[in-house]
Amino acid sequence: MRNEPVDKEKISETSESYKDNWWKMSQYDQDYENVIWHIENCMNYIIIMSEGMQPTYAAPPQLSLSAANWNESELLTLYASILPTAAQAGYVADAGMTVRIKAFLKSRRRYVRAGSQSP
Repeated sequence: MRNEPVDKEKISETSESYKDNWWKMSQYDQDYENVIWHIENCMNYIIIMSEGMQPTYAAPPQLSLSAANWNESELLTLYASILPTAAQAGYVADAGMTVRIKAFLKSRRRYVRAGSQSP
C-alpha cells in the first residue's frame, strides 16, 4: 500500500454497481437472510481480494473484480465507500478492515504547517 494510485472513477462505478445489485436483490427477494448473506459474501470477497488471496466465493459477473486491475488501496477505498450501505442492511464492519482503512487514510493525509505571521 505504498502510495498506490487510486482510480476514483473506477471505484465510484464499482461502488454504484454493488449498491445497485443489493437494492435490486432486496426488491425481488423478501427473505432478509438471503439479502444479508449476499451482502456479507460481497464484502468478504473484497476483504479477501485486498489481502492478495483468491476468494473461493464466485461473485456475480457484474460484481467480479480482477486482481490484476485492482490494488490494495483501491480495494480498501471501495470497501469504505460501500460500507454505509451494507451497514444499513445489517452488515457489521470487519474490525481488521477498519484498522487497515484507518491506517491507509492516515498515510494519505497531508499536513500543512501554518506560516508565521508578523503583527
